[in-house]
Amino acid sequence: MIALLLALLLARADLGQAERAYRAGQYTQAFLLFEAALSQPETPQGPVLYNLGNCAYRLGRHADAILYYKRAQLRLPRDPELEFNLRLAERRLGVDSASGRSFRAAALALADAFTPGELLALASGLQGAGLAGLVLLRRRRAGRAVMAALVLIGLVAAACLVHKQWFPGAPGGVVLAREIALRAESDAGLPPVATLRAGESVRVQAQDDGWLRIAHRHASGWTERSGVGIIE
Repeated sequence: MIALLLALLLARADLGQAERAYRAGQYTQAFLLFEAALSQPETPQGPVLYNLGNCAYRLGRHADAILYYKRAQLRLPRDPELEFNLRLAERRLGVDSASGRSFRAAALALADAFTPGELLALASGLQGAGLAGLVLLRRRRAGRAVMAALVLIGLVAAACLVHKQWFPGAPGGVVLAREIALRAESDAGLPPVATLRAGESVRVQAQDDGWLRIAHRHASGWTERSGVGIIE
């Protein structure tokens, strides 16, 4: 218990120093202090990852900023300021992760905007209200249609929750290097089948001894692990 309290005090001290360094324009020092605080227990991960993204952006490391913002999004879904800064960093690199997405990808992205607890509350609330409304408004055709729609939306939310919990899918990633080559196999001697630039969003399908198999909306293949940051 004493060790936990000491760790909490140290994390708060690091965060205070990091915030002062950031306000003073000492972005490298602030980055290092936020990074140190992130390893401490009880540190609010979402805000610290967001601040790491802000430091990286100020330092001109826009691909790193995108990675930290997307990691923060897992903890702070639907935060408008975070979303704004993420889009700003993407525009600086000339990429847009939202363009060209399939309907399925867009639907999964919408589900990712809710935490499991929020999805559970949404599914329960909509289904409960819809079923109660079907009983109370059973003689009103228009009312029954609205209540049936609520039940259906609640079932969709429940399906999203099940999918998110049991079938999380491949983790996301961000290209950090200025440019990476995709190859048919994990062999640097093979010719590239495609290239991706810094800031591009990908899905990490497999890992093998310093290599990643990644999927992009336009291509897929193997690339060196060092060129891609995984969103976790």
